[in-house]
Amino acid sequence: MRQLYSIPVGLLTGILLALLLPEGAAYVAWAGQIFLSLLKLLILPLILVSIYASLSGGMDLRRIGGRTLAYYLATSVVAAMLGTAIGLGFSADVPAGLLDLEQVDQGGAGFSVEQLVGNFIPTNLFASLAEGNILHIVFVAVVAALASRRIAETERTFLLNGARALDALLMQLLRGVLALAPIGIAALVYDSLAGMDWAGVFQLHAFVWAVTLAAGLHAMVALPLLYRARTGRPPWPFIAACRVPLLTALSTASSSATYPVSKQSLEQQGVAERVTSFTLPLGATLNMNGSALYQAILLIFMSQLAGVDLTLPQAVFIVLLTMASSAGTAGIPGGGIAMMAFMLDLLGLPQTYLALYIVVDRFFDYPITAINVWGDLVVAAIVDRDLRRS
Repeated sequence: MRQLYSIPVGLLTGILLALLLPEGAAYVAWAGQIFLSLLKLLILPLILVSIYASLSGGMDLRRIGGRTLAYYLATSVVAAMLGTAIGLGFSADVPAGLLDLEQVDQGGAGFSVEQLVGNFIPTNLFASLAEGNILHIVFVAVVAALASRRIAETERTFLLNGARALDALLMQLLRGVLALAPIGIAALVYDSLAGMDWAGVFQLHAFVWAVTLAAGLHAMVALPLLYRARTGRPPWPFIAACRVPLLTALSTASSSATYPVSKQSLEQQGVAERVTSFTLPLGATLNMNGSALYQAILLIFMSQLAGVDLTLPQAVFIVLLTMASSAGTAGIPGGGIAMMAFMLDLLGLPQTYLALYIVVDRFFDYPITAINVWGDLVVAAIVDRDLRRS
């Protein structure tokens, strides 16, 4: 219960320090990086053992997996269409001289089908662990768990008990890491906000308003309505109970780093471990509600800057393609820029408009990540409720 108050205190402390003493951020940035590194240290082993234990213990992958993917697709489509509709209602307002429209480095190779397939199926498990590729770890855990169902009962029981013991150990370690959350989050927010190009972002008035409106409607209207419709429960107590993972996502800008915190928060609210162990790792890589609406608006504004009239069907098609291929760029350095470069090629727009992405992405990365995590939490709670009813 203490975390419900300590993490908001850390967040507010970081904001105040960034406003009042921005030059001191460099001296405390290490504390935030230690906290973030400890969270990331737990991610891959926790995903591996929790998925393995859930599936080996008899979890029905077809029932949980089908529901999870259906809800993720539905919420992402709603987010993409909402972002597209709102983006088309605003006009790009980029002050002269704000963007350097010279050639922009794409930060990596363009998107390809081979990259998309490669990020689903690993070729080297140790390389996947070193790179932190969550999708690969999910694939390995699922395959290993399904294979274990065909080995001798004594061997399967031995492996299952070991996985459950490791899961308990990792959750205990997580509780220790979260004790550092107020200090870590304060340092992360302090360092991030102190170095932010506020002037550049807020000169883009229309873009800021468009993203804010779309994000607010999706996070505070669409997802709560879906939660109420599918669970029959009021959404606001659930939002309050999810404060810790949401504020962690807002502070770290990392869905992956927030995974262990989200898992613990949902299980404390009664969501089954078999659900959190499967839905949350997939959501951290595949369910990008916030990214879908954000990229929709970004592409529309880029088109307006280039003088291209983008129709609603074209915009929806491009954003849906972005959603489907987001996992294909997850492990590529500068993958977000590479994905945007690919989309600009589809639209026939010059690569120089990547400058807009570079200006705004650092600012919006934090709230958009929080919306991505919020979508994961809602879907996990709904899937758990559906399974209990059936």
